[in-house]
Amino acid sequence: MALIPLLRVIIFSFTSLLSLAVLGICAHILWLTQGYSNSYLAFAPFGTATSAVTAVSLPLFLILGRSKTRIFTSAVLFEIIWFFILWILWVATAGTTVAARAWFFPDGCFSGATVCYEITAMEAFAFLNFFAVFIYYDVLFLYAIICAIRGRSIWTISAREAANSGVITPAVPMNQAQYPQQFTPQYAQYPGAPPPVPSPGAYPPAAAPQPYYPQQAPPPGQPYPQQPYPPSAGSSPAPQQPAYGAYPGSFTPQGQPQPLPAEYQPQPQYGAYQA
Repeated sequence: MALIPLLRVIIFSFTSLLSLAVLGICAHILWLTQGYSNSYLAFAPFGTATSAVTAVSLPLFLILGRSKTRIFTSAVLFEIIWFFILWILWVATAGTTVAARAWFFPDGCFSGATVCYEITAMEAFAFLNFFAVFIYYDVLFLYAIICAIRGRSIWTISAREAANSGVITPAVPMNQAQYPQQFTPQYAQYPGAPPPVPSPGAYPPAAAPQPYYPQQAPPPGQPYPQQPYPPSAGSSPAPQQPAYGAYPGSFTPQGQPQPLPAEYQPQPQYGAYQA
């Protein structure tokens, strides 16, 4: 975010100038009430300390950040903590100033009451510093959290380096369909090995369309001409097989009786022997 360095310079300069104004007002109020022991105003020394710390620290941090790199006073985490402390100090200064004006001048400022007008001006400057410090604290803290969520830590670098480091890339990638890569299996090469199965590739290109020839219908009353189909290898009749007999080597063509061997021929029947 390129606006962070510009916002940082504006907030630092604006808060430092208002702190110098509050410091001068508090010093003048303390000088006016110095001789009166019963009119001690608690908000004046508190505002003096808060404005002095702010007017000294912020310009120093701004100058060190410009002149040196990687200094701890310019780190995002350090600035977040420091501005949180300044926010607490300025909200306390504004609160005590409002309470003092309501206590000493409940009916408002009358003519010639210099202290009343100075207290009113100090109250306005304290609230302006409170809002300026609070805005920068919130913006920087939210920016650091967003960068951390997106996988980029900027806690230890300066806001200027964080803004100039480029576009934030998200840690989690977009959901895309991932398909496993197919590899062709490798086979051991040895004599007589079968060839490897080719891996499936792209579909073959579409063939050119064939011309269409309409079929001529026969005249009415005539059957369709039929053409004999050539016999296929599986539909041809099987050759005749010889009929094998009970004994090897003796066979006759199919349909004829097979003669029996001589020892199995029937013997003639003879009559009884007569003397």
